[in-house]
Amino acid sequence: MQQDQTPPGWDQEWAAAWSESGPAAGLVPARVVRIDKGGITASSHDGHDALVVAAKAVRRVVVGDMVGLDAEAGRIETILPRRTVFERRSPGVGRDQVQVLSRALASNMGIVLVLQGLDTGVNAPRLARELVLAWESGAKPVVVLTKTDLVSAEAAAAGRELAAAWAPDVQVVCMSARTDGGLTELHEALGDDEDRPPHVVALLGASGAGKSSLVNALAGRKVQLTAEVREGDRRGRHTTTAGQIVALPGGDLVIDTPGIRGVGLWAADEGLEQAFADLQPFAEECRFDDCTHRTEPGCGILAGVASGDLDPARVEMWHELIAELESLEAGMEVMDRDTERQGNQRARRKAQRRDDRNADDPE
Repeated sequence: MQQDQTPPGWDQEWAAAWSESGPAAGLVPARVVRIDKGGITASSHDGHDALVVAAKAVRRVVVGDMVGLDAEAGRIETILPRRTVFERRSPGVGRDQVQVLSRALASNMGIVLVLQGLDTGVNAPRLARELVLAWESGAKPVVVLTKTDLVSAEAAAAGRELAAAWAPDVQVVCMSARTDGGLTELHEALGDDEDRPPHVVALLGASGAGKSSLVNALAGRKVQLTAEVREGDRRGRHTTTAGQIVALPGGDLVIDTPGIRGVGLWAADEGLEQAFADLQPFAEECRFDDCTHRTEPGCGILAGVASGDLDPARVEMWHELIAELESLEAGMEVMDRDTERQGNQRARRKAQRRDDRNADDPE
């Protein structure tokens, strides 16, 4: 297949995965580039988008997926293994409602831009949750603080300092999409090298954080609808109603997603560890291996808080997220046992009906 006949973001690794999948005759590789109420749009090569009428794939298709497409039928038959994926608890689902599966938002991105607006101030607890999701996805997070044009230089500097404290080992960029201030810094964070392979970048943030405006700034043209935030609560109006991929000059791709009001975690142990990596050296100083870091003597975490080396609010958020994930895991175990028990009951009833039929029809 020629280079110009491949899906957006296609590379040798995707070509190998396509070959290993043993695609059925008649299927072509494609990338899901948009999902909304009107359906699924997949691109088999640059400028050739097709509206998909059905998806037989076992997993729910998300924006960014590489798929096997039956172009004539307009049907997705397979999904190639995802390299990275955003996954969170479905909106409106409580921590104890684990029977509702997680919701994937985007896949196959290499970088995640975690956006927060400086006009409302950095929400540190939310940032911690967003970074857990970003790290758990398998992609590299970068924190982007937007709307510097709406705050003073002092407020922007304070916001950057707070975000950096809650985002260890993560680059923090301040910018304004309206004035392009900080855009050069963002390009440098993404890797401003003409010889590098194209990036696939996903955006994560609440409504009103400036995701669509950022896409426009990166693209150098208006490609996304934008709207002013409401004056009453500074919340954004939902201008992105669909997940979609936008091509940028130079070949990079941006995956924009609808704003996320609630950040519910879903099976994110590794993401939690990476998002709170700065606590690990203190935890290694604990006297007891099974320390809960609450009241035990000789606790390295508590000692770090007492000395002022650790922020008690950050440690408390860490405890909260640990409890949330443990509760989720316990609920999943209960659900697995219930599913197994129901399966056994169905098998016993089936066997009983078979025995009854044999008893009623002796040879």
